[in-house]
Parts: sequence; C-alpha cells; structure tokens
Amino acid sequence: MNAGASKLRNSVLSAAIAAVFALPLQSAQAELVSTEQVMSDTKVQTDREKIRAFMNRADAERNLMALGIEPELAKQRVDALTDAEVVTIAGKIDTLPAGGALTNTELILILLIAILVAILI
Repeated sequence: MNAGASKLRNSVLSAAIAAVFALPLQSAQAELVSTEQVMSDTKVQTDREKIRAFMNRADAERNLMALGIEPELAKQRVDALTDAEVVTIAGKIDTLPAGGALTNTELILILLIAILVAILI
C-alpha cells in the first residue's frame, strides 16, 4: 500500500468516526402501560366506531340534511372529537331505545350535540 492510499484511508476513517460522534444520540425509553390505560384507549376507539355507525344510518343522514348539515362534514367532525366527547356521545347512543324507536326529543338531542361539537371545533 502506498503512502497516499494509506493517508486517504486514514482520512476517510477519521471522517467516519467524527460523523458517528457528531450525530445526535437517541435513547429509547420503555414505560409500563397500565391495563386501565389500554382498556380506556380501546373503549374510546370502540365508542368512536359506534358513533360512526350511527352517523352512517340513513335516518341520521336524513335528519342531518334536514338541519342543513352535510353528513360527510359531520362524519369528519366525529374524527376530530376529543376522547371525552366521544365517550359522552356514545353514552347517549347507548341509552336510546332498542329497535331504532327514537323519539323526536332524543334524536334532536343527539343531533344538537353533534352540531354543537361540529361548530365548536
């Protein structure tokens, strides 16, 4: 090996070592996640899906249109709801009578909540 090649090799090696030390080091962190936290996240996702399913119903879409709200906009707003809002609205859906026999008051209440959330966000 000649002196020029050796010098070049040492320069490249030195530059590589300097680059390694110049790069920011990232540390990994591991945390324990409680069962309650995992279950809470799962419940929120389940509740969000419940609201989406409710919003996909033909009668819900008709009522939104009657109130001048585009169903697609309302569905987008469901995705923007906070976890607390999702749990509250899903709880209201759970209290509705089985079989889809909504009273006008209950339907208006649900739609007003959805409208207020849509407007406030």
